[in-house]
Amino acid sequence: MPEKETASDKDSLVQELESGHKRFRATIASLPEEAYEETWLGTWSLTEVLAHMAGWFRQMGSAFERVGRGERPAPEGVDLGDVEAWNSKFAAAKKATGKEALADWDAAYGQFLAAATALTADLYGIDPEKGRPRIGNRLISGAGIEHFAEHQPEVDEWLRSRG
Repeated sequence: MPEKETASDKDSLVQELESGHKRFRATIASLPEEAYEETWLGTWSLTEVLAHMAGWFRQMGSAFERVGRGERPAPEGVDLGDVEAWNSKFAAAKKATGKEALADWDAAYGQFLAAATALTADLYGIDPEKGRPRIGNRLISGAGIEHFAEHQPEVDEWLRSRG
């Protein structure tokens, strides 16, 4: 019985992730090229927002892969605790602008989704001994579900302000 609950938890989290992705992407996909370079979130444009999300998708996609091999999520010697520093690093490392930034974001999301779905169901759910979410839940939520929840309202507000 617990195995089925774990699988159900994984499935529902993947479904929630995909729902957030579809909504976020639908909001921005039809924007004109020049909109991607408008600064609206502090010093960031949509290009930087997408680049920073893509950076987290790639980093946490690799974390899923490492966990699946029985390794720790972060490579040895890498500290992911300073989220703001990583956000800035990912945004500054943007690989493309405009619609090409969206394509890069799509590719990074695809890697993240594939890695999340490849992780076995027993690594999702709540650890009854520790009373906290297992690693699958933490990775898919932090870099995916919660990321969409954080940035969707910001994008919605920006688009309302554009008229």
